[in-house]
Amino acid sequence: MRDFMIFTDGDVDVPKPYDTEVAILPQYYYFEPDTVYGDEQTLSREQFFERLSSKRAYTAGVNPDLARRRFEEALKAGRDILCIAVSSGISGSYNTICATAEECRALYPEASIRVIDSLSATLGAGFLCVDAIEMKKQGKSLEEAAAEIERRVKLLDIFFIVDDFKYLIQGGRVNPAVGKIGDILDIKPILTIRDGHIELYKKARGLNAALRSIQTIAEVKKAARLGNIYVGNREMFEKCCSHVPGSYEASLNLIVSSHVGPNTTGVAIEWEA
Repeated sequence: MRDFMIFTDGDVDVPKPYDTEVAILPQYYYFEPDTVYGDEQTLSREQFFERLSSKRAYTAGVNPDLARRRFEEALKAGRDILCIAVSSGISGSYNTICATAEECRALYPEASIRVIDSLSATLGAGFLCVDAIEMKKQGKSLEEAAAEIERRVKLLDIFFIVDDFKYLIQGGRVNPAVGKIGDILDIKPILTIRDGHIELYKKARGLNAALRSIQTIAEVKKAARLGNIYVGNREMFEKCCSHVPGSYEASLNLIVSSHVGPNTTGVAIEWEA
């Protein structure tokens, strides 16, 4: 049985200590078109949010040339590939990775390359990477692991509480007039990912009400994995942890952070089958 390497992309957050066992295909962000960050150049979270406070960030998906080079490095070493990608409904990266995989299959017909659409993002898809790592340690083959990961895709839930509308407006996701009214009325939108797309789950009046809504969801049934997502507001994150204490933590990648802003927190759940 051939060894296999686990890949994911920059829209996915793998919790510690598992993050060192997954290869990341970066995604990119920029404030001016002539300076792109995400691979050779990066910003600290503090620098990123400082820039974001006054200027919109634009994002770009996986670089196909870099993805091909990374895949070929693994294939030349005699390893197969299992890649768990951000939802195809959120980013074009899944399609880019699939096209790259097809090219590599033609060049390395003896190899097995599987690309899975997580229908999720950040820590939700990160949990699938954790599952893949655990199954690999148990001696499962790539095909066995891939089949189980595809089954678990349907067991994921992810929820984000956004404390202000500024960045949703900035990214064109919310009408400015609606956002202004929402801020005045202290409305906190709860976003979720359903069928691979970001949708509004609920509007809550105040942060505590929003957190109680998430707490109610998390207590409905038993979770196999439950984790909290930190963005940039530590106090908000700690409130989330107190309402929904998870066993995992992850810092939201800067790609997704650019759309929701620092005053956001979230919860990812992988339910037991």
